[in-house]
Amino acid sequence: MTMKLHRKLLMVTAVALMTMAIGYGAMSAQRAVLDPDFAPLATPEGITMQPLGLAAGYRLSKEASTKLPRVDIAFGTAAGMTMYTYDNDPPGKPTCVGECSKLWPPASAPGNAKPVTHWSVITREDGKRQWAYKNKPLYTYVPDRDIGSVAGSSQARYRSGAPGIGPRGRGSASISKDKPVPKGWHVAMMYPVNDALLPGGFAIREVEDAMALALIDEVSGKTLYAFAGNPSQAKEACSTLACRELWQPYEAPRMGFAVGDFGIGTRDDGITQWTYKGRALFTYSGDLTFGYANGLNVDPKWQVAAVVRYFLPAEVTLQNNPKLGRLLATAEGKTLYRRNSYIYQSGGGHSLRRGDPIRPAIGRDLGTNPRCRKDCEMWQPFLAPPSAQPSGDWSVFTRPDGSKQWAHRGYALWSYAGDQAPGDVNGNDIYDIHVNHDDKTVLEMGTPTDGQSALVWIAAYP
Repeated sequence: MTMKLHRKLLMVTAVALMTMAIGYGAMSAQRAVLDPDFAPLATPEGITMQPLGLAAGYRLSKEASTKLPRVDIAFGTAAGMTMYTYDNDPPGKPTCVGECSKLWPPASAPGNAKPVTHWSVITREDGKRQWAYKNKPLYTYVPDRDIGSVAGSSQARYRSGAPGIGPRGRGSASISKDKPVPKGWHVAMMYPVNDALLPGGFAIREVEDAMALALIDEVSGKTLYAFAGNPSQAKEACSTLACRELWQPYEAPRMGFAVGDFGIGTRDDGITQWTYKGRALFTYSGDLTFGYANGLNVDPKWQVAAVVRYFLPAEVTLQNNPKLGRLLATAEGKTLYRRNSYIYQSGGGHSLRRGDPIRPAIGRDLGTNPRCRKDCEMWQPFLAPPSAQPSGDWSVFTRPDGSKQWAHRGYALWSYAGDQAPGDVNGNDIYDIHVNHDDKTVLEMGTPTDGQSALVWIAAYP
């Protein structure tokens, strides 16, 4: 009886600690704790990440109402256009020149471009600078019309007979079937990662809360964490019961063997444990399922086991909200918002944690004009420095007055004057309803809809 009570008290204490840890950040903004030496940047300035297929967001229909998973993510130029590699290119040597380069222009690198992780800059025979990824020269393709296009095929839908309705609503275009990528050419993919050397049981997935591609347990889907404390402490790391309620060693088979960056160590308690880049791996009790990274920033000794981390502007922090999860915030901790469109007949759970579908094309259609019907003065644009450059999921919009505004995943970001303290989300779920009497009216943003629509302010998550 005493042992059971003692065990129960330990569990209650651990859960209380875990709740405090997860809740920390609701009152203060934080930067993500990802060691740049352990988890290098995925993209340098001037290189973006663009989802392909439905996740590009060109459809606003009841069918596409729920979350659109980013199944395929390509590298793009600063303008977002898909980049490609060429089989005939030896490492670091572009061979698509002359007539070839008229159809496949080199992905030009600016004079101040800096190498990052697998990214480098090569000089062509004509003296121009060209981006290379993993030593493969990168190109764009002239027939690509829209962001997210591949081999000249686009997910974009153009609407005829709707003059004045956004750039894609002013004209019409037939949508052809997807075309194959020409022989010898390949889309430069950021995700999925197909060339990583992984032991059985591991996978690399996009963990959006951590803003990273990270290691996960392939069976449970839970995010893995690397012990970043003193290496001499790794064998006895988290040896107390209270700690073990939060952090569980990620066990390795006793007959397992090292693979690439992965090794196996034996803890002082006899457990064989996986390591990555020399750091012991753990899971976190506060992560309920795939995609959670509640262990981020709980304790600096544990960091998300990221393969690469995403770019985050210096002016942006992260905060935790008990209902909505991890959110983007200003340096002062004020929640950032995106303006989105919503179809009432679609159902779905857009007000739930990460339930608001991200459709980059809709964000780009809206641009810096939120189309408020009232109280527009309550919303302040989240301005970017004049020198800000696109990178990863982040782009830069130019406002009518010439100032720059940060955009994340295609959506311009805003703060709300009604938020007074870090963690406030008083601007979340504020609607402007548009009633379509003839079922043909579309919102003035270019994206055709097939139902009764609204524009809504949503707290922006990573």
